[in-house]
Amino acid sequence: MQHSRMTLLVASALLAGAASPMLLARREAARASAFLDRITAARDRAEVDDSAGEVAAALDPASLVRVRELEPLLASWQTVGGCGAGAGSGTGAGIKWIGRNVTGGLFNVQEQFSYTKIGTVDYPERDYVSNTLISTDLGEKWSVGVNIPLLYKYLTDPQHLAPAVPAVDYSNGGLGDVSLQLTRKLGSINATSLTALVGFPTGKHDASFTSGGVPINQTAQLGFGKYTGSLIVDHTMDQVWGLVVVGGAASWRGGKNEFDSYRAPTASAYSYVGYFMGPVVPAVGLTLSGFKGHDVDQRSQQPTPLVALSANLSLEWSNPWFAVLLAGSIPYKWDGVDKDESGNPRTPWGFLPWTLALGLSTSPF
Repeated sequence: MQHSRMTLLVASALLAGAASPMLLARREAARASAFLDRITAARDRAEVDDSAGEVAAALDPASLVRVRELEPLLASWQTVGGCGAGAGSGTGAGIKWIGRNVTGGLFNVQEQFSYTKIGTVDYPERDYVSNTLISTDLGEKWSVGVNIPLLYKYLTDPQHLAPAVPAVDYSNGGLGDVSLQLTRKLGSINATSLTALVGFPTGKHDASFTSGGVPINQTAQLGFGKYTGSLIVDHTMDQVWGLVVVGGAASWRGGKNEFDSYRAPTASAYSYVGYFMGPVVPAVGLTLSGFKGHDVDQRSQQPTPLVALSANLSLEWSNPWFAVLLAGSIPYKWDGVDKDESGNPRTPWGFLPWTLALGLSTSPF
């Protein structure tokens, strides 16, 4: 009963966080509707001078509202929304770039730095990741990109030597699994995008504490040693007050490698809301993910989640040449495991490690 109440409280908090932008959106929609009514009434009653009347008659009133709210930083459809540098992770969800992006260059470069602390309290692992996504448009409908991840993982006493002997910390850093992506934009205004990603096993996946020894845990490796793939669908709904992005992703995370480690396929559905405040765009999102079974680390089944719900918050700022993103993600999971390795009862519910991210975007050349 206690776990059920905790789950209900967490779910309510996440839903409340996601609902707050909707309430703001309703308020802004009402304000915009009132402005639209005033424009229409003024035009119908001809309570403007002749030149202004001609302009009002030529313009659609909804366009006037749009220009009033978003001018002069209105982004084109080609640069609204998108996957961001984190797309190479294979999930297609989580921290996403929702607001305006930069334009004008031959290439679009998005840099995302993230920090996640995993492991236990006594033996934590701190992961620092730098994702660089370089993409370019091939006309109005197609774009291609490459994501290059650099990772640094710091392991606190991973062999559990203390207190018998002094603890020895380890680090593992270098190139992760590089991925290529191809995006097709759909619709008359390119509001829908379909992205295919292929990940290559470029990251080292067999690191060990000693030369030729048993590999360290797969979470501490830089890669998995197998090809991966994802298919992502995004749809952007442009609103007077901002925009809404809905989508889904399906990912093959590599299956089983030569060490009998296994990563389960996953599918996600998500929704994000971004609210325009001049050049600043606060955004909130929810991501629901499901996994086809537990991950396995060298034949040892891990209590990885079967279902996870993530609350994602971000704050973006941009001008036509440069954009900045500050974001965080807080996931809550159910893993279905009610006993630990010793057979003692444990709760299958709980929070997963949170992630903080800094994103930078520019479009050079």
